[in-house]
Amino acid sequence: MSKANNYVLNKKWAVIINPKAGKKRLRRDWVNMYRTLKRAEIEFQVWTTEYAGHATEIARHLVERGFRNLLLVGGDGTINEVVNGIYTSKIEDKSSVSIALIPYGTGNDWARYWGLYKSKRKLSDRFYERNRVAVDLGCLTYYVDGEERKRYFLNGMGVGFDAQVCLLTDRLKRIYGGHAWVYTLSLFIALLKWKPTKMQIIYDDDAIEDDVFTIAVGNGSYSGGGFKQVPADPTDGVFHTNVVPRITLKILSTIVGYLFRGELWNHPACTMKTTKRFKIKNRQSFLIETDGIMIDGHGPYTAEIIPSALNMIV
Repeated sequence: MSKANNYVLNKKWAVIINPKAGKKRLRRDWVNMYRTLKRAEIEFQVWTTEYAGHATEIARHLVERGFRNLLLVGGDGTINEVVNGIYTSKIEDKSSVSIALIPYGTGNDWARYWGLYKSKRKLSDRFYERNRVAVDLGCLTYYVDGEERKRYFLNGMGVGFDAQVCLLTDRLKRIYGGHAWVYTLSLFIALLKWKPTKMQIIYDDDAIEDDVFTIAVGNGSYSGGGFKQVPADPTDGVFHTNVVPRITLKILSTIVGYLFRGELWNHPACTMKTTKRFKIKNRQSFLIETDGIMIDGHGPYTAEIIPSALNMIV
């Protein structure tokens, strides 16, 4: 590809739309988005996802063609697929890619951290100003049939109970749709059935070996449609991890209160740590998710932070 063509694509925006996010509302609002982008003198082309994992394929194809600006219309799962497309591509300088987001998912936890809104005025402001912030990215290494795999994540990772809630939410969404209350219902159902799992968490300078109820790993600070489990900052170059061990019913009732107040990490039963890398060794099988997407593999699991991995339009 010529330098002239590269320059054109570097300036042009690729819009990746997940039509299943927002559904009728998204179809109605797209007319306003289209007009806003045109008024902001944004050159863009549109791609629409058709199946799970399609956003990964689209994003990989676009950045390898030379696009460096991606506007995503969807939820946390769409963002996760796109960053995996970028980081499994053949381009050398992956941190040169910028992403913008119009949130249309169920939880919108990454968007919630940045205070992003779907309104036309906010979208217009962002594209006229185009303020870029370098954000960190997580990378999870795991195994499938003995073969090493990697999954990148932008907002966070959940282990144990947290992943069980995500699994139930995904199943209930297929029945009731992508409503915010679906996550809360999943939370209470999971509380009735989930049991702690024996595991070892190894940090650079410490280790925890216990029956673990749940682990919240934050690059962003929100999960499940607005629950703040960790005081994370996606620009500080570290994970914020919150480990909750085996708990009694009495402790569980107080933990729920802390969770709904948005200060779970302050509960005395919780262990908060900041780290750039950690490993989880499992003696039993357990559930694990990244940005709400379930990981179909086995450990040992290793999570590492990639500082300033992408640019975010905020």
